[in-house]
This record gives sequence, structure tokens and C-alpha cells, in this order.
Amino acid sequence: MGFTDLALVSPHDPKVLHRHKVIQRSSGAKDILKNAKVFSSLEEAVDDRNVVCGTGMPFDMYQKRTERKYVEPRVFFDKLVQNSEREEQEIRLALIFGSEQTGMEESDMDKCNALLGIPTNPTFGSLNLAAAVQLVSYDW
Repeated sequence: MGFTDLALVSPHDPKVLHRHKVIQRSSGAKDILKNAKVFSSLEEAVDDRNVVCGTGMPFDMYQKRTERKYVEPRVFFDKLVQNSEREEQEIRLALIFGSEQTGMEESDMDKCNALLGIPTNPTFGSLNLAAAVQLVSYDW
């Protein structure tokens, strides 16, 4: 899908990138796992990026969230590319995905230039992490 960089921030399992099951499921992306970096903070992970996009749902079924503005990934990316071409600026994009169970932390959302929301059924807006990564990656 065009991505070559993977950064993990404080993974629960510090050896996750070397686990046999993870390597098996990488489906031809072993080079991405091999070159992946682990960071202790989100700030470190996105330090060299000029556009930081978080992902999430406009509402959360399990916890109260601060009301925020979400934009569809494809719409945001189209505008981003147009602005980049006009300003002749390289895009160094970071896409932030939260945990499967709880999504992104409020404090991490505050660090983003934009929040991307994938259009879903309004009564059940949750996607699993793999599906969200796939859809946002495809739109990029």
C-alpha cells in the first residue's frame, strides 16, 4: 500500500516485532518489520514528520470523549497533496492509530494536525484496527 515506515510507541510486548506469529502474518512485508522502530513516546515517533494525523471515531461507545472535528481520509489526503504540490513541500506523514480496545488517548489526539474518521454506520462506528489501517492506507 505504499508504506515503508512503521513505528510503535511503547508496545505492551517489547519483543512483538520478533515474534514468529507476527512475522508469519506480515504477508510479504517482512522488510517493514525488520526496519520498524520502537519509541517510548509519541513525540519521539513523530519528531521528523510535518503532518500528524490521528484516527478515531467521532463518538466512542465506551467512554466520554471531547467533541472533535473529523475529516474523511480521502478528502484530507486530496487537499494535503494539492497544498503540497502548490507549495512544493514534501509530505512526511505520520498516521497514528490507537489501541484496538480503547482507540487513541485524548492527549495524543491533541498532538495531531488532523483527525481522520472513516465513514461507518452511525449506530456502530467501530472498526477493528487492521481494517482501519487498511482503509486509511488505501486512501493515502
